[in-house]
Amino acid sequence: MTDPDPPVDSRFQRILDQIVFRVTAGITWFFLISVSVCYTMQPDICAAVTVYPSWCWFVGGLFLALILLRAKRQRVALVSIGLWFVFLVVFADTPLSLWRGMWQRTEAVAQVEQPGQIPLRVISLNAHGSGRAVAALKRYEPDLILIQETPGAGTLREVGQTMLGDNSGLLAGVDASILSRAPLEPVASSVNYTIGKLRVKPGQEVLVVSLRLTPPPFRADLWNPDCWRAYRDQRIHQRDELRQLSRRLAELPADLPLIVGGDFNVNPSDPIFRELPANLRDAFTSAGVGWGNTITNEAPFLRIDQVWVNDFFESVQVFAAVASDTDHRLVLADLLLTAVPQQPLK
Repeated sequence: MTDPDPPVDSRFQRILDQIVFRVTAGITWFFLISVSVCYTMQPDICAAVTVYPSWCWFVGGLFLALILLRAKRQRVALVSIGLWFVFLVVFADTPLSLWRGMWQRTEAVAQVEQPGQIPLRVISLNAHGSGRAVAALKRYEPDLILIQETPGAGTLREVGQTMLGDNSGLLAGVDASILSRAPLEPVASSVNYTIGKLRVKPGQEVLVVSLRLTPPPFRADLWNPDCWRAYRDQRIHQRDELRQLSRRLAELPADLPLIVGGDFNVNPSDPIFRELPANLRDAFTSAGVGWGNTITNEAPFLRIDQVWVNDFFESVQVFAAVASDTDHRLVLADLLLTAVPQQPLK
């Protein structure tokens, strides 16, 4: 006796599941390979992809894996999830900071000052033009504040004197400014950056840069070739901005401690950072604590605000914290400066 034919609905469902599986699996592997190549090679034409943090594409990969599970392809779905986790680990921004954040404080940290070292608390903040955003930093007792989307000079002068004392230093730029507890001397400025010389004590000077690179086009229509061209042109423009800064820094004495901080308006893994002087390093990479993303203030998904230092500094702790009256979080970096003999700036 022969078995009865399976119901038409059951046969149709199997065919449909097979189609869904093949289409979804094909999209998954193409998607995974494509974004992996983009993040590995970082070509300018793929800036529309790499402008986003890797976890955004990881979430998309998990969604595709759920479709595979729905199609009853558990083994393929689990392999897909595993590969996407590998992608996330490889291309995530400083995952060790999350581990440190589980046991290390992210408020005022006790800096162990050794003989010949000078503690320096640096805050970088995109203030969105708000003097109140800068004034709210008083609770952190900063020594140096790097400000982007800066309020006016009059507002900064009033805030600086209230927060840092009558002898506070101020360099007010077009889009980037510097406030400090110690005196400041102007060195150079442009639309994107302000460079100053900070005297942390007699005979000890530090070069300080506050900068804001041109913001991205904020487009997500990746099906449109013009979107890809816009992000490509934006990366080229930002690379040129950093090259101009690096050329200006190359004209200054190389044996000075250097801090470069601000709103880079770019994914922290972007290749434009190769245009910075080779002796600079991202302080968050070695000493970051917790979730370091800074945009937006309410739902931070990307770490575009950063502090970079050269080899004269030891990074003790770096973290991002909610700011007031602005759309960015602040970046606080506790640094130790090794005192070195200084030469006068040319």
